[in-house]
Amino acid sequence: MSEDRNINGTDTAEDTVTEAVHEVTEEAVNADTVTAEAESSAAAEEAESSAGVTDTAVKNTQPDVNVQAAQEEKKEQTGFLKYFLHGVLSTYFIGIILMYVGSMFGALIVQLPMHAAGLLTDDHPVAVTAASYLSFIGVWGFVIGYILLFKSDSPYLRRILGKCTKTSVIGWILGCVTLAVMNLICILSAKANGDIYLSFSSFDLVPLMFLFVTVFIQSGAEEILCRGFMYRRLEKTYNPVVATIFNSLFFTLLHIGNPGVTALSLLNVFLCGVLFSLIIFYTDSMAFAMAGHAGWNFTQSIVFGLPNSGQVFPYSILKLDGANARDSFFYNTGFGVEGTALAVIILAVACVVIIVLGQMKVIKRPVKVDPMF
Repeated sequence: MSEDRNINGTDTAEDTVTEAVHEVTEEAVNADTVTAEAESSAAAEEAESSAGVTDTAVKNTQPDVNVQAAQEEKKEQTGFLKYFLHGVLSTYFIGIILMYVGSMFGALIVQLPMHAAGLLTDDHPVAVTAASYLSFIGVWGFVIGYILLFKSDSPYLRRILGKCTKTSVIGWILGCVTLAVMNLICILSAKANGDIYLSFSSFDLVPLMFLFVTVFIQSGAEEILCRGFMYRRLEKTYNPVVATIFNSLFFTLLHIGNPGVTALSLLNVFLCGVLFSLIIFYTDSMAFAMAGHAGWNFTQSIVFGLPNSGQVFPYSILKLDGANARDSFFYNTGFGVEGTALAVIILAVACVVIIVLGQMKVIKRPVKVDPMF
């Protein structure tokens, strides 16, 4: 019996110990669970806090990005406007001064002595004709003087004057003949259509050679200003397309006050400017452009006696019967062949031909610049 009590007492003690162990274990597990939950909750709160901070940062940053983009856009717009004003309008302003001040100065130094010598009368048609063209020698002086004065523009002088090489001589001949033939097509078309009547006046070799030089001085002056200076300057600032368009537009504005000017004649002058610009772009030859311009003017003015951009001069090989001339597809009584639809077609075709030859590498540009097309 005493042994049973001992056994029961032992069992009771073991049960008590076991229960105590279970309670301690459960408390430990519960404590771990609480700790884990607390840590998890803290981590979640930290993550939410971080996310909130990030969202706030993004929201706060977004307006800054928008403001910056708007500022950049405004800066670009303002910069482009200044860029345009400085590039095109400043070039136009310089060009106007060089052309009109130069031509007035040239007229002063050429025509005053000739007038004093009594040469500017109807009895001296060669002298009167020469004086009109020689007045442009002042433009040569002012353009070259300006380029020499400003170092930023000095590289243009070398490309204006160039060197007398076999290539430049070929350019002179080819330019003169090509543009003379183009002009001849217009004139003969008008003659064949009965729009003009021509009669022989005189042929004097020495005066003709002298007058060709004077015509070249006038044509060359417009070329060194519009293509030698303005085209080069705009090409350097922008690109060949902008240079072609805006120097041709300036060239057109120079003729807007000529006698008998019309919208069609101004279109033709613009196309002439484009053609000479294309010649410069693809050949880099001022000789070709200047000789071509001179060949065009000399053919219609001195050889056939027709209006040269609306202006008629007293000396020519042939004389036009102005009273019987008529307007048509081939001729304009006020502006000559330069004011006709036929001239538009011929000049446009010439522009396309030189572009095609250039793109096919038949004409190889010796100086590397940005492509036009």
